[in-house]
Amino acid sequence: MRKIAIVEDDPDELGRLTVMLSAHGQCAAFADRQSFMKALHRDTYDLACIDWNLPDVTGVDLVQRIRAGSLAPSIPIILITARSTDEDIVAGLVSGADDYVTKPVRKPVLLARVETLMRRLSPATDDHLEKFGDYTFDRSRDVVIAGREERVLTTKEFNLALLLFRNMHRPLARSYLMEEVWGAAANVSSRTLDTHVCRLKTKLGLTPTNGYNFGPVYGFGYRLEKTASAPEMATR
Repeated sequence: MRKIAIVEDDPDELGRLTVMLSAHGQCAAFADRQSFMKALHRDTYDLACIDWNLPDVTGVDLVQRIRAGSLAPSIPIILITARSTDEDIVAGLVSGADDYVTKPVRKPVLLARVETLMRRLSPATDDHLEKFGDYTFDRSRDVVIAGREERVLTTKEFNLALLLFRNMHRPLARSYLMEEVWGAAANVSSRTLDTHVCRLKTKLGLTPTNGYNFGPVYGFGYRLEKTASAPEMATR
């Protein structure tokens, strides 16, 4: 399930936005910049809806800080505000926001913008296949093809690997990885996640030699990065 952050200091508006978006993801509410930025150090979000007028910073400034940071520079962001002049819209988009919704927010408009944004930022798929360089994920069989060789993974390993490849270069929180792969209600330890990460490194060859860095982000989670053009996978 998507995790959506809503940054809005008006309690009534925050409640309305949460109700609107709750059917499309798990919403986390924040009343100011400080609480949201703290949350980014411990969790991962798939989308952020940010009000322009916050008590401790403008929404434009907050977007710029997020884009310049290291934890969530590519998170999809929608600015929400009563400002509607061309100059304001341009300023919001230039700051790094992906879209712009004016108040009063209409539910059909907001949800349409959310769905359009998420589709645009999702990887293109060919039916059940998703390809990332030399790695092809076959979702119909839970199989990863590295080069021309099929790699045998468990279902959890497959889901974890696909999540990491879909979020290449993006640091993902431990809690986010465990919820997405094992489910929010599952009683999974961090050690279980670490074990699956080690197995993926070995099974998929996610090493600098093959052009990938796959390792921990201290105090946060894990990140998969492509460091160079990976050499063609050899077949056995």
